[in-house]
Amino acid sequence: MLKILFSESEEFYRDLGLIDIKNHQYIFDGMKLYNKDYDSLRNYDLFICAFYTLPHNTILTIKFNEINKKTVLVCDGIVDISNSLNNPMVKKYNLTQFFPIIQDYFVFPYNKENFLFNEHVSIIHYMPHRIISQKKKLPIPSEKKILITTANTAYFNENEYSNLIVLLKEILSYFNNEKILYSIRLFDKKILNDISNLIKNIKNDIDKPFEDTLLDYSSVISTPSSIVITSMYHNRSVGQLIYRDTPQLIQSGWLFPNLNVLKNSFFDFSNLNIERMTIQEKILNGYLKSNDTLNSAISKIIKDKKTTDNKHIINHINQQQFNMVNSVFNFNIEYFIRKAYNKLKRNKFIQWIRLRVK
Repeated sequence: MLKILFSESEEFYRDLGLIDIKNHQYIFDGMKLYNKDYDSLRNYDLFICAFYTLPHNTILTIKFNEINKKTVLVCDGIVDISNSLNNPMVKKYNLTQFFPIIQDYFVFPYNKENFLFNEHVSIIHYMPHRIISQKKKLPIPSEKKILITTANTAYFNENEYSNLIVLLKEILSYFNNEKILYSIRLFDKKILNDISNLIKNIKNDIDKPFEDTLLDYSSVISTPSSIVITSMYHNRSVGQLIYRDTPQLIQSGWLFPNLNVLKNSFFDFSNLNIERMTIQEKILNGYLKSNDTLNSAISKIIKDKKTTDNKHIINHINQQQFNMVNSVFNFNIEYFIRKAYNKLKRNKFIQWIRLRVK
Protein backbone atom coordinates (compact mmCIF):
# COMPACT_ATOMS: atom_id res chain seq x y z
CA MET A 1 0.00 0.00 0.00
CA LEU A 2 1.43 3.37 -1.10
CA LYS A 3 0.93 6.03 1.57
CA ILE A 4 0.68 9.66 0.40
CA LEU A 5 0.67 12.49 2.92
CA PHE A 6 -1.26 15.61 1.85
CA SER A 7 -0.55 18.67 3.95
CA GLU A 8 -3.93 20.35 3.44
CA SER A 9 -7.55 19.19 3.80
CA GLU A 10 -9.23 16.41 1.87
CA GLU A 11 -11.84 18.84 0.52
CA PHE A 12 -9.11 21.01 -1.01
CA TYR A 13 -7.61 18.16 -3.04
CA ARG A 14 -10.96 16.59 -3.97
CA ASP A 15 -11.90 19.96 -5.46
CA LEU A 16 -8.80 19.72 -7.67
CA GLY A 17 -9.98 16.33 -8.94
CA LEU A 18 -8.26 13.85 -6.64
CA ILE A 19 -9.94 10.43 -6.70
CA ASP A 20 -9.26 7.22 -4.82
CA ILE A 21 -6.95 4.67 -6.45
CA LYS A 22 -6.49 1.03 -5.53
CA ASN A 23 -3.42 0.37 -3.36
CA HIS A 24 -3.05 4.09 -2.59
CA GLN A 25 -3.77 5.40 0.90
CA TYR A 26 -4.33 9.14 1.35
CA ILE A 27 -3.65 10.90 4.64
CA PHE A 28 -4.86 14.53 4.78
CA ASP A 29 -4.18 17.50 7.07
CA GLY A 30 -0.56 16.42 7.26
CA MET A 31 0.70 19.89 8.20
CA LYS A 32 0.02 19.05 11.84
CA LEU A 33 2.83 16.47 11.64
CA TYR A 34 5.50 19.12 11.08
CA ASN A 35 7.22 18.40 14.42
CA LYS A 36 7.30 14.62 14.04
CA ASP A 37 10.68 12.95 13.94
CA TYR A 38 12.21 11.44 10.83
CA ASP A 39 11.32 7.86 11.78
CA SER A 40 7.62 8.75 11.96
CA LEU A 41 7.71 10.34 8.51
CA ARG A 42 9.41 7.32 6.94
CA ASN A 43 5.98 5.65 6.96
CA TYR A 44 4.94 7.88 4.04
CA ASP A 45 6.03 7.40 0.44
CA LEU A 46 5.24 10.88 -0.90
CA PHE A 47 4.57 14.35 0.54
CA ILE A 48 2.24 16.78 -1.27
CA CYS A 49 1.49 20.36 -0.23
CA ALA A 50 -0.16 23.43 -1.76
CA PHE A 51 0.30 26.45 0.53
CA TYR A 52 3.69 27.85 -0.46
CA THR A 53 4.03 30.30 2.43
CA LEU A 54 3.02 27.93 5.22
CA PRO A 55 6.12 27.34 7.40
CA HIS A 56 4.88 23.85 8.25
CA ASN A 57 5.12 22.87 4.58
CA THR A 58 8.68 24.13 4.44
CA ILE A 59 9.61 22.11 7.51
CA LEU A 60 7.97 18.95 6.21
CA THR A 61 9.57 19.39 2.79
CA ILE A 62 13.01 19.64 4.40
CA LYS A 63 12.39 16.59 6.56
CA PHE A 64 11.13 14.45 3.69
CA ASN A 65 14.08 15.62 1.63
CA GLU A 66 16.46 14.48 4.36
CA ILE A 67 15.00 10.96 4.32
CA ASN A 68 15.01 10.84 0.49
CA LYS A 69 11.24 10.97 0.04
CA LYS A 70 9.83 12.90 -2.92
CA THR A 71 8.06 16.20 -2.27
CA VAL A 72 5.44 17.93 -4.42
CA LEU A 73 4.04 21.47 -4.57
CA VAL A 74 0.59 21.73 -6.20
CA CYS A 75 -0.80 24.99 -7.57
CA ASP A 76 -4.60 25.17 -7.63
CA GLY A 77 -4.84 27.89 -10.31
CA ILE A 78 -2.90 30.07 -12.70
CA VAL A 79 0.49 31.52 -11.80
CA ASP A 80 0.02 35.25 -11.21
CA ILE A 81 3.20 37.34 -10.97
CA SER A 82 1.44 40.16 -9.10
CA ASN A 83 0.24 37.61 -6.58
CA SER A 84 3.81 36.36 -6.16
CA LEU A 85 5.25 39.85 -5.69
CA ASN A 86 2.50 41.92 -4.09
CA ASN A 87 0.16 39.66 -2.12
CA PRO A 88 0.30 40.90 1.51
CA MET A 89 -0.21 37.34 2.76
CA VAL A 90 3.03 36.40 0.99
CA LYS A 91 4.99 39.56 1.75
CA LYS A 92 4.44 39.19 5.49
CA TYR A 93 6.72 36.15 5.35
CA ASN A 94 9.35 38.10 3.39
CA LEU A 95 8.89 35.62 0.56
CA THR A 96 8.22 35.75 -3.17
CA GLN A 97 5.69 33.06 -3.99
CA PHE A 98 7.15 30.18 -6.04
CA PHE A 99 10.64 31.74 -5.99
CA PRO A 100 12.35 29.48 -5.17
CA ILE A 101 10.43 26.22 -5.17
CA ILE A 102 12.12 23.84 -2.74
CA GLN A 103 9.99 20.80 -3.53
CA ASP A 104 11.14 18.20 -6.09
CA TYR A 105 8.07 18.64 -8.31
CA PHE A 106 5.77 21.52 -9.17
CA VAL A 107 2.31 20.58 -10.49
CA PHE A 108 0.32 23.42 -12.07
CA PRO A 109 -1.94 24.28 -15.04
CA TYR A 110 0.00 24.45 -18.28
CA ASN A 111 1.35 27.65 -19.71
CA LYS A 112 4.78 28.89 -20.74
CA GLU A 113 5.90 29.65 -17.18
CA ASN A 114 8.42 26.80 -16.96
CA PHE A 115 11.31 29.15 -17.62
CA LEU A 116 10.46 31.15 -14.48
CA PHE A 117 11.24 28.43 -12.00
CA ASN A 118 14.56 27.09 -10.77
CA GLU A 119 16.09 24.39 -12.95
CA HIS A 120 16.10 21.87 -10.10
CA VAL A 121 12.31 21.50 -9.92
CA SER A 122 10.53 19.09 -12.26
CA ILE A 123 7.41 20.56 -13.87
CA ILE A 124 4.25 18.51 -14.42
CA HIS A 125 1.16 20.09 -15.95
CA TYR A 126 -2.43 19.25 -15.06
CA MET A 127 -5.87 20.80 -15.24
CA PRO A 128 -7.65 21.21 -11.88
CA HIS A 129 -11.15 19.77 -11.94
CA ARG A 130 -12.63 22.98 -10.58
CA ILE A 131 -11.43 25.01 -13.59
CA ILE A 132 -13.25 22.82 -16.13
CA SER A 133 -15.79 20.74 -14.24
CA GLN A 134 -18.21 20.39 -17.19
CA LYS A 135 -16.39 18.63 -20.02
CA LYS A 136 -19.32 19.00 -22.43
CA LYS A 137 -19.02 22.46 -23.96
CA LEU A 138 -21.84 24.83 -23.10
CA PRO A 139 -24.02 26.16 -25.94
CA ILE A 140 -23.70 29.82 -26.91
CA PRO A 141 -26.93 31.71 -26.07
CA SER A 142 -28.87 33.15 -29.00
CA GLU A 143 -28.93 36.58 -27.37
CA LYS A 144 -25.53 38.28 -27.13
CA LYS A 145 -24.75 39.28 -23.58
CA ILE A 146 -21.54 40.12 -21.69
CA LEU A 147 -20.54 39.03 -18.20
CA ILE A 148 -18.14 41.30 -16.30
CA THR A 149 -16.33 39.55 -13.46
CA THR A 150 -13.04 39.40 -11.55
CA ALA A 151 -10.74 36.95 -9.83
CA ASN A 152 -11.51 36.19 -6.19
CA THR A 153 -8.64 38.53 -5.32
CA ALA A 154 -8.41 41.04 -8.14
CA TYR A 155 -5.86 43.45 -6.62
CA PHE A 156 -2.96 43.32 -4.18
CA ASN A 157 -2.27 47.00 -3.49
CA GLU A 158 -3.95 50.38 -3.75
CA ASN A 159 -2.42 51.20 -7.13
CA GLU A 160 -3.89 48.07 -8.67
CA TYR A 161 -7.24 48.75 -7.04
CA SER A 162 -7.35 52.34 -8.23
CA ASN A 163 -6.43 51.36 -11.80
CA LEU A 164 -9.03 48.59 -11.83
CA ILE A 165 -11.82 50.84 -10.54
CA VAL A 166 -11.08 53.53 -13.13
CA LEU A 167 -11.17 50.93 -15.91
CA LEU A 168 -14.36 49.31 -14.62
CA LYS A 169 -16.13 52.65 -14.30
CA GLU A 170 -15.19 53.64 -17.85
CA ILE A 171 -16.45 50.34 -19.27
CA LEU A 172 -19.66 50.33 -17.22
CA SER A 173 -20.45 53.92 -18.21
CA TYR A 174 -19.87 53.07 -21.86
CA PHE A 175 -22.05 49.97 -21.70
CA ASN A 176 -24.82 51.89 -19.93
CA ASN A 177 -24.74 54.77 -22.41
CA GLU A 178 -24.72 52.43 -25.41
CA LYS A 179 -27.38 50.18 -23.83
CA ILE A 180 -25.16 47.14 -24.23
CA LEU A 181 -26.64 44.04 -22.62
CA TYR A 182 -24.51 42.87 -19.69
CA SER A 183 -24.47 41.66 -16.11
CA ILE A 184 -21.80 41.54 -13.46
CA ARG A 185 -20.53 38.75 -11.24
CA LEU A 186 -18.71 40.46 -8.38
CA PHE A 187 -18.24 39.34 -4.77
CA ASP A 188 -15.83 42.06 -3.64
CA LYS A 189 -17.83 44.50 -1.49
CA LYS A 190 -15.27 47.27 -1.87
CA ILE A 191 -15.53 47.13 -5.66
CA LEU A 192 -19.32 46.89 -5.53
CA ASN A 193 -19.52 49.93 -3.29
CA ASP A 194 -17.28 52.04 -5.54
CA ILE A 195 -19.26 51.24 -8.71
CA SER A 196 -22.70 51.15 -7.05
CA ASN A 197 -24.07 54.22 -8.86
CA LEU A 198 -23.35 52.55 -12.23
CA ILE A 199 -24.97 49.18 -11.53
CA LYS A 200 -28.26 50.12 -9.85
CA ASN A 201 -30.32 48.24 -12.44
CA ILE A 202 -27.72 45.61 -13.31
CA LYS A 203 -27.94 42.01 -12.14
CA ASN A 204 -25.11 40.69 -9.98
CA ASP A 205 -25.21 37.09 -11.17
CA ILE A 206 -23.68 35.26 -8.20
CA ASP A 207 -26.29 32.67 -7.22
CA LYS A 208 -24.97 29.76 -9.30
CA PRO A 209 -21.60 28.10 -9.97
CA PHE A 210 -19.61 29.87 -12.67
CA GLU A 211 -20.15 27.35 -15.46
CA ASP A 212 -23.91 27.34 -14.83
CA THR A 213 -23.87 31.13 -14.92
CA LEU A 214 -21.93 31.07 -18.20
CA LEU A 215 -24.95 29.56 -19.99
CA ASP A 216 -26.52 33.03 -20.20
CA TYR A 217 -23.52 34.83 -21.71
CA SER A 218 -21.74 34.88 -25.04
CA SER A 219 -18.73 36.96 -23.89
CA VAL A 220 -16.75 37.44 -20.69
CA ILE A 221 -14.66 40.36 -19.45
CA SER A 222 -12.49 39.47 -16.48
CA THR A 223 -9.34 40.25 -14.58
CA PRO A 224 -6.61 37.58 -14.95
CA SER A 225 -8.06 34.44 -13.39
CA SER A 226 -8.55 30.73 -13.99
CA ILE A 227 -12.10 31.53 -15.14
CA VAL A 228 -10.48 32.94 -18.28
CA ILE A 229 -9.56 29.34 -19.14
CA THR A 230 -13.05 28.13 -18.23
CA SER A 231 -14.69 30.75 -20.46
CA MET A 232 -12.37 30.10 -23.41
CA TYR A 233 -13.02 26.36 -23.09
CA HIS A 234 -16.75 26.99 -23.51
CA ASN A 235 -16.14 29.11 -26.65
CA ARG A 236 -16.95 32.50 -25.17
CA SER A 237 -15.04 35.53 -26.43
CA VAL A 238 -12.84 36.54 -23.51
CA GLY A 239 -11.32 39.95 -22.81
CA GLN A 240 -8.96 40.56 -19.90
CA LEU A 241 -8.67 43.84 -18.05
CA ILE A 242 -5.06 45.05 -17.95
CA TYR A 243 -4.31 47.35 -15.02
CA ARG A 244 -0.95 46.13 -13.68
CA ASP A 245 2.69 46.53 -14.61
CA THR A 246 3.60 42.90 -13.85
CA PRO A 247 4.04 40.35 -16.68
CA GLN A 248 0.79 39.02 -18.12
CA LEU A 249 1.19 35.23 -18.22
CA ILE A 250 -2.35 34.09 -18.96
CA GLN A 251 -3.59 35.14 -22.40
CA SER A 252 -6.99 35.32 -24.10
CA GLY A 253 -8.47 36.46 -27.39
CA TRP A 254 -8.75 40.11 -26.30
CA LEU A 255 -6.91 42.42 -23.90
CA PHE A 256 -8.46 45.67 -22.65
CA PRO A 257 -5.96 48.11 -21.06
CA ASN A 258 -8.28 51.09 -21.56
CA LEU A 259 -11.69 52.09 -22.90
CA ASN A 260 -10.44 53.17 -26.34
CA VAL A 261 -8.98 49.73 -27.03
CA LEU A 262 -12.25 48.11 -25.98
CA LYS A 263 -14.28 50.45 -28.20
CA ASN A 264 -12.07 49.76 -31.22
CA SER A 265 -12.40 46.00 -30.90
CA PHE A 266 -15.88 45.78 -29.40
CA PHE A 267 -17.66 44.71 -32.58
CA ASP A 268 -15.32 41.77 -33.11
CA PHE A 269 -15.41 40.91 -29.42
CA SER A 270 -19.18 40.95 -29.03
CA ASN A 271 -19.74 39.10 -32.31
CA LEU A 272 -17.13 36.42 -31.61
CA ASN A 273 -14.99 37.25 -34.64
CA ILE A 274 -14.01 33.93 -36.24
CA GLU A 275 -10.36 34.76 -36.87
CA ARG A 276 -9.82 36.04 -33.34
CA MET A 277 -11.71 33.12 -31.83
CA THR A 278 -9.44 30.76 -33.78
CA ILE A 279 -6.42 32.43 -32.20
CA GLN A 280 -8.07 32.23 -28.79
CA GLU A 281 -8.66 28.51 -29.31
CA LYS A 282 -4.96 28.00 -30.03
CA ILE A 283 -4.15 29.84 -26.79
CA LEU A 284 -6.57 27.55 -24.97
CA ASN A 285 -4.95 24.48 -26.50
CA GLY A 286 -1.77 25.38 -24.65
CA TYR A 287 -3.63 24.73 -21.41
CA LEU A 288 -5.39 21.63 -22.71
CA LYS A 289 -2.30 20.12 -24.33
CA SER A 290 -1.68 18.07 -21.24
CA ASN A 291 -4.69 15.96 -20.30
CA ASP A 292 -3.22 15.08 -16.93
CA THR A 293 -5.48 15.06 -13.93
CA LEU A 294 -4.09 15.47 -10.44
CA ASN A 295 -4.10 11.69 -10.12
CA SER A 296 -2.18 11.07 -13.34
CA ALA A 297 0.31 13.79 -12.39
CA ILE A 298 0.89 12.05 -9.06
CA SER A 299 1.28 8.71 -10.85
CA LYS A 300 4.00 10.20 -13.07
CA ILE A 301 5.84 11.44 -10.00
CA ILE A 302 5.66 8.07 -8.30
CA LYS A 303 7.04 6.32 -11.40
CA ASP A 304 9.76 8.91 -12.01
CA LYS A 305 13.25 7.68 -11.13
CA LYS A 306 14.40 11.12 -10.02
CA THR A 307 15.95 11.23 -6.57
CA THR A 308 15.31 14.13 -4.23
CA ASP A 309 18.15 16.67 -4.22
CA ASN A 310 17.20 20.18 -3.14
CA LYS A 311 19.81 20.74 -0.44
CA HIS A 312 21.29 23.62 -2.45
CA ILE A 313 18.02 25.51 -1.93
CA ILE A 314 17.33 24.34 1.59
CA ASN A 315 20.64 25.86 2.65
CA HIS A 316 19.07 29.28 2.03
CA ILE A 317 16.37 28.72 4.63
CA ASN A 318 16.95 30.50 7.90
CA GLN A 319 17.98 27.83 10.40
CA GLN A 320 16.68 29.88 13.32
CA GLN A 321 13.19 29.93 11.78
CA PHE A 322 13.46 26.20 11.18
CA ASN A 323 14.29 25.56 14.84
CA MET A 324 11.50 27.84 16.06
CA VAL A 325 8.74 26.26 13.98
CA ASN A 326 10.11 22.77 14.58
CA SER A 327 10.13 23.11 18.37
CA VAL A 328 8.17 20.43 20.24
CA PHE A 329 6.88 23.26 22.49
CA ASN A 330 5.41 25.22 19.58
CA PHE A 331 1.61 25.05 19.61
CA ASN A 332 0.40 24.53 16.07
CA ILE A 333 -2.15 27.34 16.20
CA GLU A 334 -2.08 28.11 12.47
CA TYR A 335 -3.20 24.58 11.65
CA PHE A 336 -6.23 24.81 13.94
CA ILE A 337 -7.13 28.32 12.74
CA ARG A 338 -7.11 27.13 9.14
CA LYS A 339 -9.26 24.12 10.04
CA ALA A 340 -11.80 26.30 11.86
CA TYR A 341 -11.91 28.83 9.01
CA ASN A 342 -12.41 26.16 6.35
CA LYS A 343 -15.22 24.57 8.36
CA LEU A 344 -16.89 27.97 8.70
CA LYS A 345 -16.65 28.56 4.94
CA ARG A 346 -18.38 25.24 4.26
CA ASN A 347 -21.34 26.09 6.48
CA LYS A 348 -24.41 26.35 4.23
CA PHE A 349 -25.91 29.21 6.22
CA ILE A 350 -22.66 31.20 6.02
CA GLN A 351 -22.48 30.53 2.28
CA TRP A 352 -26.09 31.72 1.89
CA ILE A 353 -25.32 34.95 3.74
CA ARG A 354 -22.13 35.57 1.72
CA LEU A 355 -24.07 35.25 -1.52
CA ARG A 356 -26.87 37.61 -0.55
CA VAL A 357 -25.52 40.28 1.76
CA LYS A 358 -24.81 43.45 -0.26
